[in-house]
Amino acid sequence: MNTFKNLRNSSIPPLNFFTAPLLLSSAGMFLDGYSLTVIAFAIILINPYFRLNTLESGLIIASVVFGSIIGALLIGYFSDVFGRKSVYILNMAVFVISGIVSAFSVNFIMLFLSRLALGAAVGADYPVSNSYIAETAPEALRGKHLSFAGLSFGIGSIFSSLTAAALFPFGHEMWRFMLGIGVIPAFIVMLLRISMPESEKWINAKRIKNEYKKNKLYIEGMFSKAHIKNTLLYSSIWFLYDIGAYGIGLLIPLIFKKSGFISNEGNALITSLILLIGIASSAVGLLNIDKIGRKKIQLAGFAGMGISLCLLPSFYGTLAGLAAVIFIAEIFNSLASLTVGIFPAELSLTSFRSSAYGFSAMSGKIGAVCGVLIMTYFVRENKDLGYYAVAGLISAAFFLSFFLPETGNKRLDEIK
Repeated sequence: MNTFKNLRNSSIPPLNFFTAPLLLSSAGMFLDGYSLTVIAFAIILINPYFRLNTLESGLIIASVVFGSIIGALLIGYFSDVFGRKSVYILNMAVFVISGIVSAFSVNFIMLFLSRLALGAAVGADYPVSNSYIAETAPEALRGKHLSFAGLSFGIGSIFSSLTAAALFPFGHEMWRFMLGIGVIPAFIVMLLRISMPESEKWINAKRIKNEYKKNKLYIEGMFSKAHIKNTLLYSSIWFLYDIGAYGIGLLIPLIFKKSGFISNEGNALITSLILLIGIASSAVGLLNIDKIGRKKIQLAGFAGMGISLCLLPSFYGTLAGLAAVIFIAEIFNSLASLTVGIFPAELSLTSFRSSAYGFSAMSGKIGAVCGVLIMTYFVRENKDLGYYAVAGLISAAFFLSFFLPETGNKRLDEIK
């Protein structure tokens, strides 16, 4: 507990980068990355197991994303009203229960509904974890701490691909283990979060809520005249980004499978390598997030993603070419993924930070659902138009990013 108390005073230089609040918050993002990505491998076994059609397959892939839309918006608001800590613990409890049910599903409906509930827990962790990190991190490390949360998502993704690679050889029932393994770390995180302190910034904002109510800021929050421009900007950018990040990212195993070049095990291993390259790219971005700035890193990420997606259909004929383009796309995707979640955390006030982050994350997940459902059709039907369309949307996110203010090297309460 002394570690928590010391971290509340941001004027005291931290002895270590990896603080307890950072690790327990990022653990939630790790589980989110695992849960959202593992279905891309599990669906390869689930499709023949339940004899799913194209629509049902797309719905299973997108089910967690559907649930996260609800969780991000509603639970983000509850976090502003009732506090970060209570929501922190509750959403992990839902994660554990729904994870167990999904692993023992006996039909499409049971699997879809349990994954939907798990998605609500996943969605809740986005606004709460990132708000908590922004409010408890030492000012000098805030950008790197928020970036580490994004990197943790990628680590969860690569863990899911390695898990799939290890389980594929053991038969068609292994999708149950792929979905259920995440319950173990989730239960541990739930227990450890009980000892976490409440965010002092949230406590102070709650203490003066009557003052906020007098000036409409508390009522309108993210949609007040002072904040609506930034709210719409970073939410629209996240929406466009997730169309590409999820529409392509969650279907990488299916893209390789449709190419017919590799086995399921080889598919999982090459995807793991791609995700590992993404982790390395994220680490480079994290180390330079304050030096280069959030905005430039985001612009570089979107530019590389757009170009790579335009090139991808031209390299469908060979495994080496296909893998190379996806490798490059993942490098730039990992840079963009660091920053899309930083802007809503830093450009909103404590009184409505979690609600604003939840609204932005919800926008992103709506984009993710659109991306997954649309690209599932284009990939399964071997149509190239989807890649060009997604590249165009990423280009739109690139141009919108020019209108965002730079938030690096500023105290949280000074950012306008």
